[in-house]
Amino acid sequence: MIKKTLKIVGHRGLPATYPENTLISFERAIAAGVDAIEFDVHRTADDRLVVTHDDTVERCSDGHGAVRAQTLAELRQLDFGGWKAPEFAGTRLPTLEETLDCLGAAPTLEILIELKENDEACTELLARELKCRRLVDRCAVLSFYANQLATMHELLPAVRLQGFRLHDFAVPVPNAYELITRLCIWLDQLDMAEIDRFHARGIQVDTCPVDTPAALAKALAFPVDTITTNAADVILNELVRRNSAPAEIFEVV
Repeated sequence: MIKKTLKIVGHRGLPATYPENTLISFERAIAAGVDAIEFDVHRTADDRLVVTHDDTVERCSDGHGAVRAQTLAELRQLDFGGWKAPEFAGTRLPTLEETLDCLGAAPTLEILIELKENDEACTELLARELKCRRLVDRCAVLSFYANQLATMHELLPAVRLQGFRLHDFAVPVPNAYELITRLCIWLDQLDMAEIDRFHARGIQVDTCPVDTPAALAKALAFPVDTITTNAADVILNELVRRNSAPAEIFEVV
């Protein structure tokens, strides 16, 4: 019997309850007991990295326009919490630096950073910050743009990279599977033979979204290595209810 380790990733923190990609969302995910937190970065007009998912700000703030067209000062004027619930009104979007300060305080937490745009300048800024903070060993970088993962590998060869199946990349590269150490397969597309093939190549498999007990049951039928969830508290409580610690969920002969 080979013991497998299953880790729980808080997708944008704990966005089922808190405004996604905000410090309070990250703090609550850490308190819930996640093993890792994933967040997204964009570059502003004045070359700062900020943490938000969309290319534009309409969905998660009271503002308008593209993130990259606005300065950090302009983006800081926006409310990134009131859309979720009145009690979060006034929440500001965090910078990369503030987010790394928050997550870096949890010493065993894996930090998973997604490059949201096909933007080499953003990739370079992120690499510089991780190197300066000596966080390379604690971080993994994720992107739908495999060309940006290749650039990150050139800049920081030691950083772990996470991607997707070749046909899921927005911009694939032929050697993507040689670069990445983990990839995501959507929950409704999990296939045992495909997972086995990636494991044979030394690539771990993540799945998402896993936000309910029913989704967790489906995920646990496969030998995935990580589960990404918007509702970490629900999933971790369900694992406790099942009498299974997240570190030892299943065994493979």
